Amino acid sequence: MFNNPNGLMFLNRNRTIDTFGNDKTGKIQYKFDQYGFRHSNNYNTHPEYVFFGCSALFGVGIDVSKRFTSKFNCWNFGLAGIYTENEILQTYSLFKKKNKFKCKVIFVWRDMSKVPAEILSEDSVFHCLPVSSKKRNHIRLLENLDYDTSGTHWGIKTHEKFSKLLWHFLK
Repeated sequence: MFNNPNGLMFLNRNRTIDTFGNDKTGKIQYKFDQYGFRHSNNYNTHPEYVFFGCSALFGVGIDVSKRFTSKFNCWNFGLAGIYTENEILQTYSLFKKKNKFKCKVIFVWRDMSKVPAEILSEDSVFHCLPVSSKKRNHIRLLENLDYDTSGTHWGIKTHEKFSKLLWHFLK
């Protein structure tokens, strides 16, 4: 595979910690894989979907099994803590270099102001955005229905609802 370009996440590779990013509660276990991503990707399989993006995708403050991506045959490359949209794009670029299999690519953006226009206009890539868009491959992120344990990110109900919306959107 490839190493996470986010330095803090990469430093936590092969570790389990109980606080990360905005979650200082100690109630959630954050297990990181050998590449510095939150542990859940089965790199021995070819996923149908691959997700890249922000801390909502990472699942700050919720168990990894409760993230909206848990309902998909996917790999999740969500970043959290201190990261940039450029690191999200670096992750995508590294993935494309290392993997030649067919899958649907989905980005989850928290801040569109730094996203290159050519990425947003790619018809073969899906985008989850904080604003409404009329493009067929764009879907608007949900407002919080509930909050995670830290009170800063999507809670379990929001992840569950977004999973259902996204499932219909991608089919």
